[in-house]
Amino acid sequence: MFACSTRLSRRPAAIRSAALAVGSAVVAAFAVATSVPAAAAGELAGTWSGSGTVTLANGAKEKARCRASYSHAGGSSYAMSATCATAAAKVSQTAILSQNTPTRFGGTFYNPEFGVTGRIRVILSGKRQTIYLTGSAGFATISMVRR
Repeated sequence: MFACSTRLSRRPAAIRSAALAVGSAVVAAFAVATSVPAAAAGELAGTWSGSGTVTLANGAKEKARCRASYSHAGGSSYAMSATCATAAAKVSQTAILSQNTPTRFGGTFYNPEFGVTGRIRVILSGKRQTIYLTGSAGFATISMVRR
């Protein structure tokens, strides 16, 4: 799911593209859960915040600040609710992630408002995580710390 302020639809195409890329930067859609040890999986649950860079398909770069909350959704799946902002826009979204290894999560994202899909990877390292996204609107890298 993807929610965006109504002001965004009245913005120029470049700003809408930036907002879409930010949304893509933390959006993950439904993926099949895999079985992995639960000890490391519990490290993802909680609230995280941080920043990173969004690179649009046209090569333009935007700095983004993000906050994400993860909760255990059963098995090795986690629900995510996140909000990111750039100078151009603020975007909120929800997602489900699957755990692939004790410290790696992944899946695909889908933004129904703009009809965009792509891939997401989350890598945990203690109280830090790095999110990598690739989609038709561009790509992003966001580094977060546990709050």
